Amino acid sequence: MSFKVSLGALGLALALLAGAAAATSGPAGPLDELVEVGSGEMRWFGMEVYEARLLNGDGLYQGSTGAGPIALEITYRRNISRERLVRTTEQEWRRLGRKLGLAGARQVEGWLETLLGIWPDVAPGDRIIAFNESGGPTRFYGNDGLLGVVPDPDFGPAFLGIWLHPDTRAADLRAELIGARQ
Repeated sequence: MSFKVSLGALGLALALLAGAAAATSGPAGPLDELVEVGSGEMRWFGMEVYEARLLNGDGLYQGSTGAGPIALEITYRRNISRERLVRTTEQEWRRLGRKLGLAGARQVEGWLETLLGIWPDVAPGDRIIAFNESGGPTRFYGNDGLLGVVPDPDFGPAFLGIWLHPDTRAADLRAELIGARQ
């Protein structure tokens, strides 16, 4: 059996594949229109856990519920299971609950179940991007594109509040993310 492909057909096939890859790549799409507000790294007992970048429409921090889209990009430097990521999120929501205006345990439990189904285990170099439209859903993107969506408009500010609330555990990282320290 022989297989012949003309250069024109091969070029067309490659162009179609490149277009399909670009359409599904996800993270570059929403971030292309955003400007970095700030960035920093999270260290735990001297070990780098991840790097984080906060982005929005104009590069000026206006709060996690500011007008327009806002994104938090995390690039991991360690292996972390999805269960550990969700457990840490839960711990922070419990600690900051009232300050973040969380409605109640049922709402948070539903969000946590959704996150378990969306987030992957991460390895060094992997990234997860939380992209939130003001008053809209939060989309999570990973290395290969869209991971999933949390449709509840209350989720985005509550999730971003883990890093951006003044009472966050990572005050130094918060200052770097919101552009207060460069």
